[in-house]
Amino acid sequence: MAVLAAGLFADPAAAETVPDVPLAEDRAGVVQLMISGGPTTSLEARMALLGSDADLQRFVANGQQEAQLRDDRVVLAQLMALSGPAMTQAAQPILRSDAATVRAFLQTGYLTPLQKDQRARVADIMAVGGAATNQAAQDALKSGDAAVTEFLSSGQYTAQIRDNRDEVARIMSVGGPEVQRTAQVALRGTPSDVREYLDSGQHIARARDQEVLTVSQLAELARKAQQAAAKETQAAKDAAAAAVRSAALAKEAAQTAAAETAAARNSAEKAAAAAGRAADAAQGAADAARDAISAANAANAAARVAANAAARAASAASAAATAASGAYRAAGAAAVDARNAHDARVAAQRARDMGTAARDSAAAALQSQQAATAAGDAAKAARGAVANSYAAAAAAEQAGAQANVSEREARRARAAAARARNLAGVADRAADRAESLARKSAQAAGEAHRHAIAAAEHAEAAAKAADDAADHAGDAATAAKKSTQHANSAQAAADIAVNAATEAARIEEANRAADAERLKLETEQKIQDARDARQEQSAQPVLPTEDTPELQRVDAETTRLLNEATAAGASADVVRNSGRQAAMRLVESGSPWTRTAAEDALAGGDADLKKFLTAGRALAAEQDDRDRVVNMATTTDKAAFKTAAQAALAGDHAKVVQFLRLPMYEGRVRDDRAAIAEIMAKGGPATDAAAQKALDGTPADAYEFLRTGQYTAAERDDRVAIADIMEKGGPEVKASAQVALNGPRDFLRLFLTEVQYRATQRDQDTAMHVATVRQYVAEAAQSGALAQADAARAADVAARARKASDEAAAHADRAKKLAAEANKYKEQAAQSAAQAKASADQAAASAKSARDAANSARQSANAATASAAQATSSARAARSSANWAYSSARRARQSALDAGKDATLAAEASLDALETYLAKQRAEASTAVDGSVREWFFGREIEGEVRGRVSSNAKAPGNGIVVLRLFISDRYFYCPFAQPICGKGDGRSFSNRFDAGYRVIVAWDTETGQITMTAAPSCFRFGYCSPPLKFGEGNDIEVLVGQNGKLEVKVRAQSSVKGVPAINQRIGVEIAGGKTKVSIDGDPYPDFEALRFRGNSQTGDVLAQSTHANPGGPIVQLWDGTSNRKTSWTDGSNDQARAAVAELGRLEYEYCRIAPQMPSCR
Repeated sequence: MAVLAAGLFADPAAAETVPDVPLAEDRAGVVQLMISGGPTTSLEARMALLGSDADLQRFVANGQQEAQLRDDRVVLAQLMALSGPAMTQAAQPILRSDAATVRAFLQTGYLTPLQKDQRARVADIMAVGGAATNQAAQDALKSGDAAVTEFLSSGQYTAQIRDNRDEVARIMSVGGPEVQRTAQVALRGTPSDVREYLDSGQHIARARDQEVLTVSQLAELARKAQQAAAKETQAAKDAAAAAVRSAALAKEAAQTAAAETAAARNSAEKAAAAAGRAADAAQGAADAARDAISAANAANAAARVAANAAARAASAASAAATAASGAYRAAGAAAVDARNAHDARVAAQRARDMGTAARDSAAAALQSQQAATAAGDAAKAARGAVANSYAAAAAAEQAGAQANVSEREARRARAAAARARNLAGVADRAADRAESLARKSAQAAGEAHRHAIAAAEHAEAAAKAADDAADHAGDAATAAKKSTQHANSAQAAADIAVNAATEAARIEEANRAADAERLKLETEQKIQDARDARQEQSAQPVLPTEDTPELQRVDAETTRLLNEATAAGASADVVRNSGRQAAMRLVESGSPWTRTAAEDALAGGDADLKKFLTAGRALAAEQDDRDRVVNMATTTDKAAFKTAAQAALAGDHAKVVQFLRLPMYEGRVRDDRAAIAEIMAKGGPATDAAAQKALDGTPADAYEFLRTGQYTAAERDDRVAIADIMEKGGPEVKASAQVALNGPRDFLRLFLTEVQYRATQRDQDTAMHVATVRQYVAEAAQSGALAQADAARAADVAARARKASDEAAAHADRAKKLAAEANKYKEQAAQSAAQAKASADQAAASAKSARDAANSARQSANAATASAAQATSSARAARSSANWAYSSARRARQSALDAGKDATLAAEASLDALETYLAKQRAEASTAVDGSVREWFFGREIEGEVRGRVSSNAKAPGNGIVVLRLFISDRYFYCPFAQPICGKGDGRSFSNRFDAGYRVIVAWDTETGQITMTAAPSCFRFGYCSPPLKFGEGNDIEVLVGQNGKLEVKVRAQSSVKGVPAINQRIGVEIAGGKTKVSIDGDPYPDFEALRFRGNSQTGDVLAQSTHANPGGPIVQLWDGTSNRKTSWTDGSNDQARAAVAELGRLEYEYCRIAPQMPSCR
């Protein structure tokens, strides 16, 4: 299977996306292809293994190459969908070419179009970025392709963080006391603090200041809203383009697969394979529909932000027009009375300033109109994916309906088609709504632009008139004429103010409707996703708990097949067919020993399969169960538990199974009752009732409650709690609660521990935003009324100048009424400001609750990750032991065959060798319970790894084993375009466990001076692992200093995947005077930790911890031009390093807010 993402960010001169996967030559090779091949290769290898010898030979001869070509074409289609237009244009003709051409393009040919698309992406980012982003982008474009890659992978986010800080500084410079105080706090904090301030903190602070924005501030807000609209629009365009490309490819693949299914009338296997490909294509269509939904959502967001910009521009226009009306009034007053000249000059300056700000807001409104129009076009474009998604769904259904397709593949095809059709419908509705909103927003922005331009023109004219009136104040000859002209102009400006205020009110009303529609659409989509997740979980067999004995983990269908294959008098065909099907299922579901035994059986002949069914499976199951007991014992700190586990391991399989079912030890009853009491104290009514029943029962009842019962009861309590929160919550809380109630069990707990707080904060942020906007609208209405009052006063002055006393009195009376109306709007604005302040206070409290909940969830996630990493390490060790054991068994079988023995005797020899190995394993089980740390670091390496040994004079008796460990904290890496074919990291934070995951380990035995270096394989998300290079041929360690108490080594670690840079480190340890100093000088990747293990302790003392530089990935940190990590620790202490670790966590969180598609964020 192609390893696409490993080369996407690699050095173009050396990058290769597709490693050469060895072709299978026999059954054993086909088994490996089934395990590690791509989707099509794996499926067709599976069918070949279950078929006849002729089927297997056809697959070995030609089928595997054809399957590999299909997998390569899938990777090529993913490149086309996720890269850009240059890749699509270059890859389109390659897609239908032969295997060698496709492979050549995936290995090197993709680079040129990828680089073109990357440069285009940089240009798109520049178009909507701030000053720092633009500068960084320009530097990258000038510096070459590697710099462009670095900018896209991490540089743009670092620049965005700088732009964010600049933006906060600008806000602080013009804000009120609370705005300034909170901005300073944000600037002293982390990047995530700055981002949070921009998202919500600034608005909360303004509301707390009860700030009445000036026209220039309204114009600035309009400008910022326009910039945000432009970014959302670009996101909508990108998502729409990706959706259209993906849907077109999915449609073509589905229709091709449907045709192949129909053509395979005489071959159920071929029909099933083709139907499977149709299901995969329909799944791709569903993903494309989801991209279309994302595009529509982004377009919706762009339109809403554009409407906000229009509203602010309209408010600024109203205020500017009011200033113009006031200036005209002042001009009229100065024309008839020289004593008003000073007031006229002040009004002129104010109108001039207002006019400038109004022009700024007009420009923002015009750009917002353009953004809204483009957002509508993006939403319309996204609909192009809908028809293709429907077509792909229809083709998948057609393939699944063929008579010769297996029920399993038919069910997959129907399910994928239904999902694609459902998501296409959601995308269609989302695009409709986004288009409609975009049209309205563009119209509103256009109106706001027109009003702002008119207001600016009036303000500038009024300023000139007021200045002129001041220069010629009291000129009786022209007083009546000019005051009348100014009165008429004041009325015209006042009308503009009223119209702009009316427009602001209309936009605000439309925005509320659009926001409600946005929430409705998002909730609809999320509920469907939740239902899909729940249905998918329900369709999966319930996974047994880890302590369930192996033979009890077998599902009903596998049990049926095993019974058929082992029934007395079963024919050879039944044994072969049912036995292989059962072994296939155990490869998928079995624990390490059982899985390896099943693989071995599938790789062998009839005699090997029969031996597996009659004796080998039971042997493997026993060893899996023994490993379970060892793992349980090594992860507890209870000495009594360890003692009981050792006693169980000393017995037969029945004793081991009995211990797994109820691991009794001295003090178990007391411990369990205490644990149940603690759960009761935190749980709800259902938990309380179930816990009390357990306490009233037997020790087995208590254990079963802790093992499973508490979770069933907690789910009932969670549903009741969510219903209660939903009843009292706001729209966002209600929507999130609906999603949780429609999803699987995990959704319930996530809502209660984290989501509800974020939803509450969103509700209060919305309430604050609504109140603030209504304040703007009321202020705009106030401005309109004041403008009309000023116009009436100007008319009053003009009438008096003309000696029309009755008309003057009428204008004066109208001015008073309009002033009273303005006061009414002023009170409304004050009420809205008070509501905004109250919501701001609540939002601030909710933000703290959300942060606290997120921190708590993060701690729980870290603990879960550590447990998962430990389980993974244990499974990997068990798998290695099993591989080693079965390799010995295979050698024994081959030796028997070479000696002329028949297949049955060879199978017996293989089983004898396995039993001998397992007998040794059981003899060592007692030591395993204590966890042999020395064996882990200095014994035989895990299969698939390489371990080298060197001697030195570096000794420090009494200091045990010092371990220098390089690991990758990211779960996945090297997948910049959200590819499914990513590199697989260790997915953990720092750990003091001896068996935590790693890339490279250097272990120093301070008693003897012996040193080992161990390198792990490079594995990829889809399952393929590339073995490390041999020790001395790419993986090397050189002792630079080795004397009493002091060791300094130079380490070089190189993956066998072409294009991946080597890791170079120089690490020193010095033990003297009761202190231990650790230093590292080398590549800032990957993560590094140093530990000391004394005695046989499985947890070490921390000597050093240093995380990698940023989430950009290894290709950035392993460049020769990247600065080295050069740090030292004394007894594990380094304030700077600890601060860097904490900052990385915050920085990574910030990156994930900006770019959630990054692999480390998923």
